[in-house]
Amino acid sequence: MRVLNFRLDSVEAKRFVAPENMPKEMRIDNNSTVLNIKAVDDGKVEITFRYTAIYGGVGVITIEGSLLLECNAKEVEKEWRTKRRMPQDVAQVVHTTVLNNCIAESFILARDVKLPPPIPPPVAMMPQQKKGKDKGSMIGYV
Repeated sequence: MRVLNFRLDSVEAKRFVAPENMPKEMRIDNNSTVLNIKAVDDGKVEITFRYTAIYGGVGVITIEGSLLLECNAKEVEKEWRTKRRMPQDVAQVVHTTVLNNCIAESFILARDVKLPPPIPPPVAMMPQQKKGKDKGSMIGYV
């Protein structure tokens, strides 16, 4: 199973709050949703998707597109039509591909509309105390 083609059809970025009024901390939710699956032939399916980065009422980035996946097309399309889901291995490839490509694209869109990048922040280091006389000093960043 492999992705043969990845295409973006629509990109949209909106900020609802002036940059100077942005909260210092906000939750950013990244989500990829499969909208439709259609068999192109016996060995390929076209999967349309929507990626969304939601900035907790402060802004939103939406990207729509499609990808062409080489797989057992009839089985994947049948499961989509009957159960509105994909086989686990197909779902993992699809969502990983969508997130990898769209997070990179949304990084640029976020910069353009002055939103923080839609990636999780690094884990903060816990403060450490120095040994010796000055036990109140801290090493690291919080």
